[in-house]
Amino acid sequence: MTAMIPVNLVEWGLRTFEQHVSSPIHIRRAANLLKHWFNRKSKASFDIISAIQQHRLHNAVNYMYHRSPAYRQIFICRGLGPSDILTVYDLQLLPFTTSQDIRDWQNYLCIQAEALRAVFTTAGTTGEPKRFYYSQRDLETLSNLEAVFLRLLVPERLVVLVALPMIHGLWIGSAKARRIIERAGGLPIIVGTDNPKETLKWMQRFSPNLVISSPSYFTALTREAGQIGYQLRLEAVVLGGETLTDNHKALFSKHWDAQVYNVYGSTEIGGGKTIALPECNAFHLDDLQLVTEIIDPDTGVTANEGELVFTTLSREAMPLLRYRSGDRGRWTKCACERPLRAIQFLGRIDDLIVAGDMNLYGNVLANAIAQIPRASGRVAILLDKLGLTDRLLVRVEGEGVSEEKVRQVLFRTYPELPTNIANGNLVLVIDVGVRLGKQIKALKIEDARFDTRKI
Repeated sequence: MTAMIPVNLVEWGLRTFEQHVSSPIHIRRAANLLKHWFNRKSKASFDIISAIQQHRLHNAVNYMYHRSPAYRQIFICRGLGPSDILTVYDLQLLPFTTSQDIRDWQNYLCIQAEALRAVFTTAGTTGEPKRFYYSQRDLETLSNLEAVFLRLLVPERLVVLVALPMIHGLWIGSAKARRIIERAGGLPIIVGTDNPKETLKWMQRFSPNLVISSPSYFTALTREAGQIGYQLRLEAVVLGGETLTDNHKALFSKHWDAQVYNVYGSTEIGGGKTIALPECNAFHLDDLQLVTEIIDPDTGVTANEGELVFTTLSREAMPLLRYRSGDRGRWTKCACERPLRAIQFLGRIDDLIVAGDMNLYGNVLANAIAQIPRASGRVAILLDKLGLTDRLLVRVEGEGVSEEKVRQVLFRTYPELPTNIANGNLVLVIDVGVRLGKQIKALKIEDARFDTRKI
């Protein structure tokens, strides 16, 4: 019991900070405290985090059992109660929550409608957008913790250019960024991602010292800046939503003289919830807010590599239990040895395109196209039918990109592709020079072949 006293004190202090309104002064103080602890590489720090996570898991499961209609029904059907889920390993007694499940979002709400204070949705490219509600306490937790992170990166002047898509008002990216920047006492410059030339004008007007964006758009921005000879020293660049390669990091560090941070997350878990620091070779998990599992996507059995599954630990309005993310990852160790577990992010498990008698992977196509000079990195793939034949429409963003060059890259990436086209198994259409600034991810895949409205 004596050994647990420090853990309980840490948990109490952390919970108090998370759930109450904090001023920018409190955020700065918390950042100073966390800075020294976060740089520690002791086993004791890891043990404290594990103990807090286990304590929070038990409380979260108990809360969902009593408040969530959907999860209470699952427990009853399984003959289980909160006391049966005491550790991370006990979660395997429970079924997964899927994206299809939470389309019936009413069954997952744990508070009254009058107490809801925010709602964020997915883009809805595969149907009705999935929605996720937040209470006031949820918003405080989200804002406070990530505002501390910003102050770890930039302790003094904080002017942040946010170059993220703003295609619909309920997407979490830009809305969350504004909240955390203001909570940290900084100035948010929310500009969107329609035109790199216009974005650079905003940079020239306000001289931000931190940028939040995506790898593909920041690549386009950096290329445009190089063409006009514009350079501005940035203290940090925070990028997410897509794969960030070593080549990306080298380009950004060289041109902007900036530290480059990579984050991974999703609307379902509250935006960016993992981070790779400039010196990291993996993503560190937020073990205080999430329990992360990796499963074989076919069998559901725990695995070293497979689908990422998340359980939220502090959400009040709409917590999630064993949510299958559709993202692929692998357990690993990061060279920095900080006391947070680490994963390598490996893309989506569901980007397989079965068309024209062959299997294509969307990320493989997008990564190959991204190497073409002047290509921005954004690619949209549409599958539909031309009569009875599958048609693959590949739309590529970037001024001066030739259709023939894209065709050569696709044929080189999938040598069997021209044979299938010649055989009439597949029709390939390439559209170049399009603007995909309203596309949230670097890659968008839409399959309209089974849309009954087109029959």
